[in-house]
Amino acid sequence: MMHRPLPIEKIHFQDLIPHEGSMVLIDQVDDWDLNKISCSSRSHLLSNNPLMMNNSLSAIHLIEYGAQAMAIHRGLLTGEPLQGFLAAVRDANFFIDNLDNIHGALHIEANFELKINNNVVYSLNILDEHGTPLLKARTSVVQV
Repeated sequence: MMHRPLPIEKIHFQDLIPHEGSMVLIDQVDDWDLNKISCSSRSHLLSNNPLMMNNSLSAIHLIEYGAQAMAIHRGLLTGEPLQGFLAAVRDANFFIDNLDNIHGALHIEANFELKINNNVVYSLNILDEHGTPLLKARTSVVQV
């Protein structure tokens, strides 16, 4: 398990996810332990966000923010990058259509629920800076 003082800046975890450059969406890890991780990001505000289409960022992309938080969490636990893919999203509740009017930081919470063989399940909770829910979902990752 990797230990660093909090918050953990992007430079210290970007190698734990299978993306690089502007596709690393999480700015920092605010807190984490064996069962959960809390991250924050303002990358949805950047005009060069690679997920933006027609100057708009769909709420569906919040799943990618959650997936990156999960990958960072697994990497912090193991000290190695997560090799796998997002296999399923269940019980997804989107409370917005897009992120166009979210002007502050996103707060991404990923809670570890279950690991069986090479399958990992997390619940996701993404909030705006005022604590307003944006997405709640359960996700499954298959590690390869």
